[in-house]
Amino acid sequence: MMSIFRFKNRLSQMNTKRFRILVVRADRIGDVILSTPIFNAIKKNYSKAHLTVLVQEMVVPLVNGLLPVDRCMVFDPNGRHAGIRGFFKLLKEIQKEQFHIAVVLQSHWKIAAALFFARVPSRIGPWSKLHSFLFYNLGVRQRRDHVEMHETDYNLQLLRRLQIRVGSRSISTQVSISRAVRQKARIWLQKKGWSPEKKLIVIHPGMQSEALNWPDSHYEDLVIELLRDQRQLLLSGGPRDALILDKIKSRIEAFKKENTVSTDPMFYYGDNPIDFLGGLFSFSDLVVAPSSGPLHLAVALGRPVVTFYSPIRIQSAIRWGPYLDDEKNVSILVPEVYCGQDFRCLGSFCHYYPCMKGLTVNQTFAEVRQQLYESERF
Repeated sequence: MMSIFRFKNRLSQMNTKRFRILVVRADRIGDVILSTPIFNAIKKNYSKAHLTVLVQEMVVPLVNGLLPVDRCMVFDPNGRHAGIRGFFKLLKEIQKEQFHIAVVLQSHWKIAAALFFARVPSRIGPWSKLHSFLFYNLGVRQRRDHVEMHETDYNLQLLRRLQIRVGSRSISTQVSISRAVRQKARIWLQKKGWSPEKKLIVIHPGMQSEALNWPDSHYEDLVIELLRDQRQLLLSGGPRDALILDKIKSRIEAFKKENTVSTDPMFYYGDNPIDFLGGLFSFSDLVVAPSSGPLHLAVALGRPVVTFYSPIRIQSAIRWGPYLDDEKNVSILVPEVYCGQDFRCLGSFCHYYPCMKGLTVNQTFAEVRQQLYESERF
């Protein structure tokens, strides 16, 4: 195991030599976005370091153009890095880069082992799983399931090994959306009948995580209420969200037969890379979304948001909520129940089930109007 003296000596040289640092966050979109303050903190403190990030391919467009990031590497667990052969491919790719320091924000045994066998001298990560104690020589003991702080703050805590101390919420999340992608998104909106003179509300009802979501029927009712209010809407989703988007579309068609609608809602089914969704969000005035990657994408782009969070401890906004210093542009709706559950919903065994249904459409509609009003004031 590396001696503390040798490691501190390495840190003292980091702004005189071009040290190579790897930051690993090879999981979901939202998790990666919540990790972007770490990139900034490292480059702010060690400006001459060469910073590489290891992420999954779908996230690359959001981080590849960020100022602190010098290079992106791709972890492909279901493709070229699958199985034993994939492990040795990953090991070879890491060895080739000759990293001096690796900071692993979310531990994956295959990546941890590859860093160890590639002999990366300083391997920082959360000591929480069995493999992490074996492969990280500069770990930090963390129990993130205790939910004592935000996920981003847990990640920043790891940087103390690099003598970096950053105050909570002092660095905002960010994403990279190129000018070309924004222009492509603008053209798409114009073809769909978008009017720049009217405020655009995006509703993104789908989510891929196991966290509790607002009921589908409530999203449908909210869309109808916003149409009654003559609002301009974009309904967005990923490839797996087609069912709920189609249900909303059918509900709108039934509504239009008896009511006059100023503009037809636009629908986006996620048939482009994730940065295109960011391009669409960049023209919005408000985004309504559950606890998901698109929510954090909207927050990183500075969009006002209305969102829904579960009362279950591991899913709570304390750990996974929007990461902002000033939350005036954020409305976080949580059921007012005593859940008492740490990891999963009890379903029909719970007295309050389904608690997310208790977040009413009227309540959400009021928050939408309030956020639009606040955005007009500032």
